[in-house]
Amino acid sequence: MRCDFHMHSTVSDGRLAPAALIELAARERVEVCALTDHDELAGIEEARACGERLGVRVLAGIEISVSARDGDLELHLLGIGFDPDFPELRRRAAEWRADRAERARRMLAQLRASGVEIEFSHVERLSGGAIGRPHVARALVERGICRDEDEAFRRLLRRGRPGYVARSDLEPREAIDLIHAAGGLASLAHPPRSRGADAPGGLEAFVERLARLGLDALEVQHPAHRPGQVRRLRRLCRELDLIETGGSDFHGAPGERPGRIRGRLAVGGPVWDGIRQKLENRAG
Repeated sequence: MRCDFHMHSTVSDGRLAPAALIELAARERVEVCALTDHDELAGIEEARACGERLGVRVLAGIEISVSARDGDLELHLLGIGFDPDFPELRRRAAEWRADRAERARRMLAQLRASGVEIEFSHVERLSGGAIGRPHVARALVERGICRDEDEAFRRLLRRGRPGYVARSDLEPREAIDLIHAAGGLASLAHPPRSRGADAPGGLEAFVERLARLGLDALEVQHPAHRPGQVRRLRRLCRELDLIETGGSDFHGAPGERPGRIRGRLAVGGPVWDGIRQKLENRAG
């Protein structure tokens, strides 16, 4: 069985529309997946409709940006298997969409002050809903200001660079509670990449604090994870009674494939069994 619980469409910063993404997932023989656009729900209905037509089970998903301690702690929480029509979640998603647009405008103003001119309409055209730094990076590449998106982030968009604007995100407990209220699971996306994971006590203490707040799962399988990190995360799941999730973090870049991580299968049936059981327990 082939599954993928971390994928992005043009509704956030992916390169394929929701239906096109599910069509590709079906061709890759993915049977169960989650569309997890950044701070957005707008692609779920289209993805599910396509999944029903092609025999792919599509779970409602979202990747929520979370921060605390004045930005010293930054992480992404994956909500999986929730009700996408839950009113409070839909209200928050609308707020996040507006906040992202305002953040992009501030980024462009700061870039303009440093001599780099990019129009908001250009960035907006590149986004499908949730505007983010990747869309600004793509605009910088299209304008010939940077060679590629990596250079755009390195030179202009990362913390401490001219175009960086801090996010106004949820606190971890608030995000976890919101996902739970909507009936879903809260999984920490790519844990070693979280800002603050290397604080005193290391990754273990970092995850343990989140587990006390109600975290359900860790994203164990991810393209950025080395084999030693995968083993470490699996050990943490056992010690803290967390379930395992995983996915390709598909955005549509060259070489990426839904359901696969560096050419290997991403996650299989046992991971889906754990997620399904947890969701059934929560519903019950």
